[in-house]
Amino acid sequence: METEKLTVGKALKFARHDFLNELQLMLLYMDLEDTPNARRTLLEATERMRHISMLEKLHMPKTEVWLSTFEWNHTVFSKKIKCNIVAGNRVAEDYAVADYLEQLICAIEKVVDPLEEYIVHIDVGATQDEWSIQLTIEGPLSEIPLKSQTVEGFQVSKICKDEQWTFTLSGQ
Repeated sequence: METEKLTVGKALKFARHDFLNELQLMLLYMDLEDTPNARRTLLEATERMRHISMLEKLHMPKTEVWLSTFEWNHTVFSKKIKCNIVAGNRVAEDYAVADYLEQLICAIEKVVDPLEEYIVHIDVGATQDEWSIQLTIEGPLSEIPLKSQTVEGFQVSKICKDEQWTFTLSGQ
């Protein structure tokens, strides 16, 4: 599956589109006088934005862009992201981390069933000394020939269980 390069203009277009969709959903609930769902939708959108904003503290700009634009570039997946990041200096090569994530997802896209739903839960955590990015993919997947390894200053581990795969990248 080949994807075209995401430009800043296209990213802004996607962001505006997503934001307007969320506003329309809130307006719909308000028109229906369904205040609890309008409130829930607003709080969920705010929480998603808070987590995306926190990625800046990772101090890995290429990885931040990759994580922020993931579902626009890889439409096979739905994304849910959580971040708990403390700013710090990172030893790992930012470009290598973003490139590894891209190669991993492209390999997974080759084995997904187009008729199934796939959700990627992304959990990004960092202290001043360590960081980790965990991708948990839910949905029926075939085997991907990926072993736990150390790559350019960071480690990669994989756990496959039932219809859930977990990939963890970690480093200093």
